Amino acid sequence: VALNNSTEPITDIKPFAFDVIIPTIGRKMFLYDVLRDLSAQTLKPKRVILIEQNPVADTSSELDYLTKESWPFEIIHRFIHQTGACNARNIALSLVQSEWVFLADDDIRFQSDFLEQASREIDKTGGKAFTLSCLQKDDIPKYTNRLQWENFGSGCSIVYRDALQGLKFDMRFENGFGEDTDFGMQLRNKGYDILYLPQPEILHLKAPVGGFRTRPVLEWQNDEVQPKPSPTVMLFRLLHYTKQQLLGYKTTLCIKFYTIQSDKNPIRYYKKFRKAWNRSTYWANVLKERS
Repeated sequence: VALNNSTEPITDIKPFAFDVIIPTIGRKMFLYDVLRDLSAQTLKPKRVILIEQNPVADTSSELDYLTKESWPFEIIHRFIHQTGACNARNIALSLVQSEWVFLADDDIRFQSDFLEQASREIDKTGGKAFTLSCLQKDDIPKYTNRLQWENFGSGCSIVYRDALQGLKFDMRFENGFGEDTDFGMQLRNKGYDILYLPQPEILHLKAPVGGFRTRPVLEWQNDEVQPKPSPTVMLFRLLHYTKQQLLGYKTTLCIKFYTIQSDKNPIRYYKKFRKAWNRSTYWANVLKERS
């Protein structure tokens, strides 16, 4: 749903106060660039909350520039040995104080007026939850208008703090897929619509180092029949879809996978698909039962 995209300047914009939360692992210099971009903002954040992770015991922080340099905002830094974006973001969310929260990533770049532009766009809509354009270099934007958004980006969103009260990234999605979309559904179930803002833009570098590239061994990793789709993707459907929606998803997925299979025998293919689907459903239900 496209929304009113008036570009009329707003001169009486109220002051916005931002906290920024960033989970990080193994991206020292990429994170440094993010902090420099935040330092250069025409509307500076009040505080930046960094959750640094390193799974190796008896190690210490590599972010020496946090104390060696001066920063125009408060930095709250936590160094932990437990890895996982859900856990890291939950720790950060528990520490926010400002009216607005910018959920950021450790390998993004943005212009010096990013937060000021975002404030103006937010003020035009009156909304409380926003995901912003976050593209790689040379990507062509798919959307150029503000939209009612069906997704949520945990590294490129701005949300009103009151809307975040009582919400957490579901740990059942840790090390899998779907935690962003699930968090968006939590916001919607709380009564907050999510809007997509094409401006201001965020550049996503997709850093070739760091991040969550070393995955733990998943419980289903050695199953003879590999679950398909991923059990965490299935978990999202079990949590938020009706039976009819789940059946529709199964049907479209079955057709989609068939078109890319080398084995075009429909009976043989469907038997394989059904086994993989059932295995995914089994593991999703195992995850669902966990708190």
